[in-house]
Amino acid sequence: MLSHRLSNRRLMVDGLALMFGLGAWIGVNGIYVQLPLIVHTAPEGWSLPAHMVMLVQFANLGPILYTLYIKYSAWAYDRYIIYTLLGAGTCACVALSYLYDYTSYIFSKEHSTALLSLMFVTALVGCTSSVLFMPYMRNYREIYLVSYLVGEGLSGFIPSTVALVQGVGSNQGCINVTKPDSNHLEFIPASSDPRFSSQIFFIFIGTLLCLSFLSFVGLNILPIALGERVKLPSSMETLPTDTTAPPSYKTNSGWKMPKHTYYYLLVMMAVICLLGNGTLPSIQSYSCLPYGSVAYHLTVTLASIAGPLAMSLGFFIQTPEVKLLNILTAISLVLSGFVLYLAAKSPNPPLQHSWMGEFMVVLVWIILNGLIGFVKMGITTLYRPDPGRGLYYTGVATQIGSLIGAITTFCLVNYAKIFQDYNPCAYLSGD
Repeated sequence: MLSHRLSNRRLMVDGLALMFGLGAWIGVNGIYVQLPLIVHTAPEGWSLPAHMVMLVQFANLGPILYTLYIKYSAWAYDRYIIYTLLGAGTCACVALSYLYDYTSYIFSKEHSTALLSLMFVTALVGCTSSVLFMPYMRNYREIYLVSYLVGEGLSGFIPSTVALVQGVGSNQGCINVTKPDSNHLEFIPASSDPRFSSQIFFIFIGTLLCLSFLSFVGLNILPIALGERVKLPSSMETLPTDTTAPPSYKTNSGWKMPKHTYYYLLVMMAVICLLGNGTLPSIQSYSCLPYGSVAYHLTVTLASIAGPLAMSLGFFIQTPEVKLLNILTAISLVLSGFVLYLAAKSPNPPLQHSWMGEFMVVLVWIILNGLIGFVKMGITTLYRPDPGRGLYYTGVATQIGSLIGAITTFCLVNYAKIFQDYNPCAYLSGD
């Protein structure tokens, strides 16, 4: 059976499709898993994740512009747009390795301008990939779409695994910086060094993006890849995400869903994405860093792995029941409330300065990210058979929820000052 499956495909084309998919989100994920090392020195401090989440939302300008392009332009240059995006992402990550700590003043306030600007470029690649990269794989036999999706999943797994190897050293210590003529003791936090620097990490991510660019070139010029291309028939059925498809929750194809369930699942998707894409990443530093840099590092890396792994269960599990999604969403809401409570209690959350607290916060975040990933996958699976606009509406719900969560939390973090930083040396200085 296995030999028959392998004989029906070209493994080189599988590899090219996988590497092509890897370039979709690896830039954004790579920057995100470096936060435990960058957040201590960035002028934004612990609010840096909130700024990054907002930038990812603004990067949705890419899909909007592309949608307008294909609607009003008679020329189809998808291949060259992808070349440009992957090339820009590669250059951004390589430049980031040298400029990630560069800052400048904007409106009399210091900001990580290079980091945030270059992250916007990588986010533009990721956001546009959902409407450009995956649809482009329709030009090849359907069996290679799975390879692309595996590569897209690895775009989160590989950076997290490398970041685990990199480490953050140990938890922050304190250095005495008391002036010789002063009677007031003064200490500042000091972190130990990781196994290798963020510069090396970003060069590694840039190299993978370059390989993704070359893989896409290979898909378009290598004879073995060209032999696996298909000619799309003019009578091809309307794509599920096509905005011209009829908006219905009951179709003539046999797929049907009760009206109230149809809209209820869209609301559920919006709420889950409000938390998973907007709110929780913005306050992760406040909920984890009071327990130490090691806890924050493990949370970011392991939780980033848990989401894709949970979503990959869609390859093995049949369409989930709505009741199961209700239960998992309820658990997600409870755990999200607990995480928000920990963030609000910063700088003195419960079980601080104990291994139980570190274990608790890491475990809660892993379970929470896994549940959110599974619920997203489950809702998408339920709408996948819809020949109408079901998947289009799930995408709209995803973006609306994410945008509301990002804007709301950004205001709470930067203007309402609900969440407070933790200074591990405050008790030594008597503050």
